Amino acid sequence: MEEREFTKLIYVSQRPFWHFLIAFPLYYFTISMVFKAVELFSSGKVIEALKFLLAIFFMFVCAAGLTFTKKVYTNAKLKTVRFNFTLFKIPLCRDSVFKNIQYVSVYKNYSDRDFEIYIWLSETQKKSISVHLDLQSAFDYALKIANGLEVDLLDATEKGNFKWVEKEMK
Repeated sequence: MEEREFTKLIYVSQRPFWHFLIAFPLYYFTISMVFKAVELFSSGKVIEALKFLLAIFFMFVCAAGLTFTKKVYTNAKLKTVRFNFTLFKIPLCRDSVFKNIQYVSVYKNYSDRDFEIYIWLSETQKKSISVHLDLQSAFDYALKIANGLEVDLLDATEKGNFKWVEKEMK
């Protein structure tokens, strides 16, 4: 109970409208195909019904990927962060919780040319929590987490030139 008193929502994923435009027909066809699969099972055409179930699964995963919501909660007092993934308010998995966070860093992955955000649990233990294609979105997200946890942010985007980022506390 004490943990919830200090938990603060710092991030909610914002989906562009076109994601929903693409997902709507996928959900519609998924539902239509469920009825067809039931009809095929009831008529004894099991192999065809299983093919439909496989197509339903892939179509649903594509639609869910376009419409799921990610929420990030932080607790500055306990230095914990919680990641929550839902699909239309239905939890997709158990919340990921990381405790005793020391600091947050943004790292440039030169092999993939993207930017990763790490949370550091100790001097040697880190967890990758997000990957971004551009530097600005990576820093915006990392700064929200660092501010929510009231920890430092490390800029590790240049090899051998790591520096602490000055941030404004709100």
